[in-house]
Parts: sequence; C-alpha cells; structure tokens
Amino acid sequence: MINNNVFDRTKKKLTMTIMCVVEIFMILVSCFIYNYFKFSVISGIDNNIAEEYHFVKNQFKKDSIMNPISLQDPKDILYIYEDKSILYYTRNRYFGISLPTNNMGKEDGFIYENVNGYNFRSLIVKEDNNYRFKIMRNIDSEILSMGNMLTLLILVDTMSLLLVYVIARYLSSKALKPIETSWNNQVKFVQDASHELRTPVAIIQSKLESLLKQPDVVIEEEAETIAVAMRETRQLKKMISELLSLTKEESIVKLNIERVDIEALFKETFESYIEIADYQEKTFDYQIKMKNNIIYTDKNKLNQLIRIFVDNAFKYTETSDKISITASEKGRDRIIILIEDTGIGISDKDQKRIFERFFRSDSVRATEVEGSGIGLSIAKLIAITLYGNIKVKSKLGQGTSFTIDLPRGKEIKSKSKSD
Repeated sequence: MINNNVFDRTKKKLTMTIMCVVEIFMILVSCFIYNYFKFSVISGIDNNIAEEYHFVKNQFKKDSIMNPISLQDPKDILYIYEDKSILYYTRNRYFGISLPTNNMGKEDGFIYENVNGYNFRSLIVKEDNNYRFKIMRNIDSEILSMGNMLTLLILVDTMSLLLVYVIARYLSSKALKPIETSWNNQVKFVQDASHELRTPVAIIQSKLESLLKQPDVVIEEEAETIAVAMRETRQLKKMISELLSLTKEESIVKLNIERVDIEALFKETFESYIEIADYQEKTFDYQIKMKNNIIYTDKNKLNQLIRIFVDNAFKYTETSDKISITASEKGRDRIIILIEDTGIGISDKDQKRIFERFFRSDSVRATEVEGSGIGLSIAKLIAITLYGNIKVKSKLGQGTSFTIDLPRGKEIKSKSKSD
C-alpha cells in the first residue's frame, strides 16, 4: 500500500506551487500599481510645470524684466538666465541665487534634482535669444507618498502570504481529494477482491487435497467433492470475468452509439430467458409502452445492463414468482426501463449498499445462491456511462423493482466527404 506521506508531501508541494504562483502574480500587480501611481504623480507634476512655463513665458515677452512675474502655483520656483547669469528669480526658502546653476549645462527637458537635501522636479527650456528658463517644484511630499505606497504594497503582499497559504492549502486538499478517494477505493477494491477470491480458491484447494489423500478412491465415490470443486471453479471464473468487466467499464472513454429498437432488444432478452423461466416455473414477460420504440445508444451496454437485472431477478425469486421488464417514455428526451420481480426483496438497510462492490447481504450469503456482489456495481457504471441513473424500490418478501432512466439520444449522421 502506498505510504500516506506521499499525499502529504504532494499536498505540501502543491501548496507551495500555488503560493509561489499567486505571490508572483501579486508582486507583478503591486509593481504595476506602484509604477502607475508614480507615473500618474510625476506626469501631473510635469504637466503643471509645463503650464507654468507657458504662463511665465507670456509674461516675460510682454512686460519689462524689472516687473515681478506672477506664478500660477506659489510652490514653483522660477529662474531666468541669460547665458550663465541670473536675469530674474523668485525668492524661496530652499537656497540662494547661485545654487541652481549647477544643472544649467544639461539639455532642455525635465530633470530630477537634489539640493541641500531637498528633492525637485525641474524643467529647463532654452530660448533662441540665449534666454534660459528654469522652473523648479519641490516634490518631497510626492516622494514621501510614493514611499508610503511602496511600503503599503510590501506590507499587503507580506500579510497576504498567510491568506494565500490558507487558500493554497484548501485548494490543494480539494484538488487531491478525488485522487486520494480514488486511490482508497482502489485499495479497498483490491482488498475486497482478494478476500472474495480467497474463499473459492481455498475450497478448491481443500477438495483437491482430499482427493490426493485417497488416490485409490473411484470418481463415483468422490462425485460430490468434485461437484463442489467444479461449482467453486465456475464461481471463480464468473467473478474474474465480472472483475474484468468492471475494470473495462471504469476505463471506457467512447460509446458505440447506434439505432436501437427497444422492442427487438426486449424480445431478444425474453427469448434468452423464457426456457429458464419455464424450467424454474416462473412467469417472465415484457411490455412496451412507447409510441416510438427507437432510441440511440450503445446497444451492447444497454443489453448488458438489462441482463444484469434480469439475472438477479431470476436468482432471487422462487417458484411461481413473476419477473417483468417494461419500457415507457419520460417526456420527449428520456425513457424508463423498469425491471420488476416478486422475489425475496431487499431490506431498507441493504438498499443503501447494494451498488457497492462485493456487497452481499447477510441473508443472501447464508443461502446457496451463487453471486459475487459485483453485478450491480457494473450496472451502476454502465448506467453512468450511458448518461442514465438507477433507482431501487423494494420490500422484504414482496419483491424488487429497478428503474433505469436513460436519455433517448439522437441519431448521429455520418459526414459526407467532399470531393
């Protein structure tokens, strides 16, 4: 059996993978938010400074340089140079007249400056008449806001790790749950199959050993021993066949959809079992209550599904009991197949487990009725494969009815090949 630690290790790896993917996504989103915020703030400042420049330039052309130049935003600082000499400036609390000349040799455009520990966003524009304008704005508050935004994003990403871990743990558990359930079912199936196969093998072995201990005994004297061994061999063969059928149904990926005449299918089933019914002195019949007998489904699987229930009906009925199969329509798109018998019935407790693999009620195991407990499991898988469902209704001593609800299906038209 596989070590349960494998699922735990897989769960941890899956959790870490989910966390890494989500965290990388959050980091990318945080980077986008921060850069978008930074771009929006700086773009707004640049636009305001550019507007300030045009406002100042218009005044500089019209008025004498001796007249004060008004600014749209009092936070802005204006310097006007003629070559490298300061022609005009606005007083400010950051530095003296000569300090801002450090970056005047740079090309025109927007630049970042740090003077006396203050951060500025500056615009330098050179005019054709050797005049150069420099407009500066302190951006310490904006840089502080961007720093706060970055800190907030880092804090959110860090705190979100706990939430991401919880979500990743939940998702990994949910993702592995079907696999773990399937594996546990597989283990249980192997254990149950081993248990069920062990009994007939042990009986056959004991009977053969008894024959070996008495080599002089003639066959007639050990006829009963041989008969028991043969019966268990048949049971073993049937069980192996059903196990293979069960495995096949679980791995089915494609249906062979074809036109099926329900009446013809029932008639074929009736002809197969009528002699058995006569021999066992039981009544067996079928009825068709459909206006349109044609459906489109996998004929072989539907036939196998019906025969499983009919086999069980014959197996668990007594002399003079009745067995019937009926087909009727349910709306336009579905049909109902009803298999009824007046046999021994199934208790309410056992009805909840009859579709489990290898399940046989204690009352049935105490009888000589042969069975493996796999048939109804196969029937359930076939019904699911045919996109149908099965319901059971039964009372002890009064009989059992199985209702199979199936889609009518649609005709699959073959595609004509183009020349």
